[in-house]
Amino acid sequence: GADAIVIVENSRIEGENVIITGQAKKSFIRIKGENLSKGKLAIPEGTCMGSSTISLAATMGYDEISVFRKPIIGIISTGDELVMPNSEIKDWQIFESNSFGLASLVTMNGHNPIRYNSVSDSIDDLRVQLDKAAEECDIILTSGGVSMGEWDLVRKIMEKEGDIKFWRVKIRPGSPPLFGFWKKTPLFGLPGNPASSHVVFRMLVSPYLRQSTNGGFREKKVRVKLAEPLKTDRECLVLRRIKIDSSGEHLLAYSTGYQGSGNLNSLVLADGLSLLEPGHSGEKGTWCDALIL
Repeated sequence: GADAIVIVENSRIEGENVIITGQAKKSFIRIKGENLSKGKLAIPEGTCMGSSTISLAATMGYDEISVFRKPIIGIISTGDELVMPNSEIKDWQIFESNSFGLASLVTMNGHNPIRYNSVSDSIDDLRVQLDKAAEECDIILTSGGVSMGEWDLVRKIMEKEGDIKFWRVKIRPGSPPLFGFWKKTPLFGLPGNPASSHVVFRMLVSPYLRQSTNGGFREKKVRVKLAEPLKTDRECLVLRRIKIDSSGEHLLAYSTGYQGSGNLNSLVLADGLSLLEPGHSGEKGTWCDALIL
């Protein structure tokens, strides 16, 4: 039998004859089992199903597969100063944005977010909303109210009525987050500053979701060379929002500008976060790991 193929583009028909104008190649034959051998695990448990894995499952003859139920993650922003976008706003107020960004990050991780209305600075109102989220969700994310201020009510209510497992971590930005349980439901208390909230989600919440669901979205790390000095910290892991230039021999990292913890624009301009270890000099020309956004 035939052991090579000539593609139709390398042939022409003249009367009852076929004229071959190109080389016959064995590589044009699709050999049985060339993609996967019998018994090989193709889609491991914990894989986040996407277009390629769905197609692979169908190629293998599966019209359906068993999957984990997506966790439902409730998101609650806190603070008297918050108003919904497209609302009338007063001088002392700001548009609530964290719940929208966090919901997008939850979806990116393959889970189902529920955005609740923001809660005013009231212990009673906060308790009601936390109770509702604990009944309806597998995990709760709060935004704001976790620092050391008099009106940081998420921390206060968790100290008195919840079960805190840790409070504060050595990362910048985003040092005041907490983790614990409210009515046996896992709860992450994230900072209220938008950039910090995003950073803490990626550093703490995403790994927790991967571990608890045995898979899912994974951020990628690369090694970058600092193209300019970056501010570091002797005791904390520093996550600067950076732009990564891949046009040269090495990946070069540039700051996206003002790095205030409330500056979302610096995050919009970024395609990576520096992972500057405690005590790193931050000098131009030094190297560090970076998280791809």
